[in-house]
Amino acid sequence: MKSLKLWMTFIIVVSMIWGFLHWRESPGNVVLSNGTRFEWTPCWFKVPFHQTSKRVRCAYLFPSPSIRLSVVVIKQPIWNRKGGPILYLAGGPGYPTGLNQEAIEYWMMWLELNDWPHDLVLFDQRGTGLSQPSFSCPEIMSVTQDILGQSLPLEKEFSLGKAAVEQCYQRLTESNIDLLKYTTTNNSRDVADLMVALGGNDWNLYGASYGTRLALSVVRNYPQRVRSVILDSVYPPEINELLEIPFFYDNALTTLFKGCQLDEVCHSNFPNLEASFETLLEQVRQAPIEFKVSAPDSKKPVNVMINDHRLMDVVFQALYRWDFIGQLPLAIDSARRGDYKPLYPLVENYASWLLDKDFSDAVYFSVECHDHFPDTTREEYMAQVARFPRVSRFVKNHWDYNVCQFWKVANAGKAFHQQVSSKIPALFLSGKYDPVTPPLWAKNSAAHFSQGYVFVFPGIGHGAVDSDECAPKLVREFLHNPKQKPSNECFSSVSGPDFEL
Repeated sequence: MKSLKLWMTFIIVVSMIWGFLHWRESPGNVVLSNGTRFEWTPCWFKVPFHQTSKRVRCAYLFPSPSIRLSVVVIKQPIWNRKGGPILYLAGGPGYPTGLNQEAIEYWMMWLELNDWPHDLVLFDQRGTGLSQPSFSCPEIMSVTQDILGQSLPLEKEFSLGKAAVEQCYQRLTESNIDLLKYTTTNNSRDVADLMVALGGNDWNLYGASYGTRLALSVVRNYPQRVRSVILDSVYPPEINELLEIPFFYDNALTTLFKGCQLDEVCHSNFPNLEASFETLLEQVRQAPIEFKVSAPDSKKPVNVMINDHRLMDVVFQALYRWDFIGQLPLAIDSARRGDYKPLYPLVENYASWLLDKDFSDAVYFSVECHDHFPDTTREEYMAQVARFPRVSRFVKNHWDYNVCQFWKVANAGKAFHQQVSSKIPALFLSGKYDPVTPPLWAKNSAAHFSQGYVFVFPGIGHGAVDSDECAPKLVREFLHNPKQKPSNECFSSVSGPDFEL
């Protein structure tokens, strides 16, 4: 009995010391010299019981009196921590980081599975997730739901979409929402303020998709506290997104068709995949196919009419996901023969993406229109379209219906569009099949980093860390010693897509 009391006393003392050290490490509330406030607050979620070894704290960052950003700090136990914190920068722009109960449980599991012995700092960027004010464009969602079940000419869809965006813009500006505050420039300042408020000079930035553009902006403007940067699916600031649209679509198709051709199994079963796709495009142009699919927050099936331009977008969107890439040849060939069952999950994925209510269209347009190249002419765009005749009819209207013509948020300026150069160690991760941030961008961007290491994964699309189990291992090795290129043997065994038959 005596030994039991001693043991219980020991546990209590150790727990008190552990708790004290956890609390002691975190700074108190802070007011920065620029007026930004950082305040701790009770968390709005419960920490999963099996994760109580990690200390989770919540806070708010106030870049201005009218803007509040939610922050979550997941601290590793002292005995497991081996480096500075990781600050995650979400993509989009316009996607939330995920700071509600369900998402926090995911992040805890994600950190455990990736085995990164670092504190993890999460925050919702301006206008996204739990940040305040929060605003959206229900006008766009309404139009999207209406036209999904119809087969309209592409130009008509563009016209309806542009009108809905303009309605949203007018409503937000009349409601005194200052869209000028929602830009990459301001987001990067928030990241810098967050690092200052939490302290330390050994931060590791981890950006995914748009988050890589944000990370690069921080590296350029606020490098003092950055130890390393992980850039997953690279979207650098020198990219003129509007001019790249024709290349996006053509490159996505080229990568898919060549990938199948070079894969012995895929080529033997689908020797004429490109021709099959062209045939299917013509078939659905003349006779669109109706699908009934499930969608987020919808109790009833959603009708989706697949014509030629919708089919193009279904394929494009499927290439984001590693688990859909291998299904594409079978889905295309089967649909050409009248069997639409393999195409169904890809259409459902497309509809879910379009109807995602967590995504903020308003933030997306504010950020992208601020970052865009304002001097791009119609002649320049049409010259780009002419370079890619295979997809020209699907992309030729983008310039005429460019919403940045009326979504006024000033412009980031020429300096913003310069390539970022740095001595900070950087890990560039890319998927060969990524339709929207192709590997070429990662390679070009890495060339301006004296310690830039590039890894292109042959079997995935968008988001390497969440698509290939080797990517988190490379990140872990990189974080351990950022000044040396990771050499994990797992990368030598990564392979292309597992094409279904």
